[in-house]
Amino acid sequence: MKKQVTLFAVALSLLAVGTPIAASAVTPVASAATTKVKAATPVAGSQIKLQGAVNVRDLGGYHTESGKVIKPNMLIRSAKLNTLTAHDEAVLVKQHHLGVDVDLRTPAEMKEAPDKKIAGVKYVKNPVVSDAESKQNDKIANGQTGMIDYYKYFVDSTQGRHAYKVLFHELLTTPSNKAVLWHCSAGKDRAGFGTALIMTALGVSKQTIYKDYLLSNKYRKTTNDQALAALKKKGASQATIKKNYYGLIVEKAYLDEAYKQAEKHYGSMKGFLTKGLGLTQSDLTKLQDKYLEK
Repeated sequence: MKKQVTLFAVALSLLAVGTPIAASAVTPVASAATTKVKAATPVAGSQIKLQGAVNVRDLGGYHTESGKVIKPNMLIRSAKLNTLTAHDEAVLVKQHHLGVDVDLRTPAEMKEAPDKKIAGVKYVKNPVVSDAESKQNDKIANGQTGMIDYYKYFVDSTQGRHAYKVLFHELLTTPSNKAVLWHCSAGKDRAGFGTALIMTALGVSKQTIYKDYLLSNKYRKTTNDQALAALKKKGASQATIKKNYYGLIVEKAYLDEAYKQAEKHYGSMKGFLTKGLGLTQSDLTKLQDKYLEK
């Protein structure tokens, strides 16, 4: 079994306790079809505030190096969507024009916490990591090293490359009046790397990509604190808590490793898009024409 996915099972078990408190405390009083939601222009890097999901963000508003801007209500990154309320669904569909939900989790994760079915939204099962790979994970002593190794998998594995190629297929083929959402469990690693790829394809600077990537720590802080508190309450050792802490957060070093592997095997992250995922220059131009504005 490859070393890259050794921390995966540990991270998944902790993420299971990460359901937002508000999701269990809110009783929906209206369906997504009848709930009225005011339209709003997203601020780059801001969270879409939902009752049943965290770390949900519209990429609209980010600037590219050429001076263009990512259009709002077209590109959404997210954590798991299994506890969405009716109001949450209305926010995503009516305010952000959600049309496609690309689920990057393992089949086991999908089965354990299935996404809410949203009327009119296409659901795409697209695992970056297989169940077989996740089951073969071994415990390791250093959680930080495990997470860094995990990011190698996104670039080096056949399944990882296939999953991100499928994500780009949805981005290229979804109608321009509909938004594409991609997510994993926490919305930080598999979804975070997917976001870095999309922003690279659109011509966003590496500095901005990292800034967006690290925002997961801000938007997941409450959820992460709850997970670590639960471990402490169960009597986990400080070493165990520290190891699992690295599975709940993101660090620059994690994404650095993905860039390192892309540069090693494909020359650059853009080279990974073209040589690793098979995107053509025509595809990149189409993506930029579709998702950018002056």
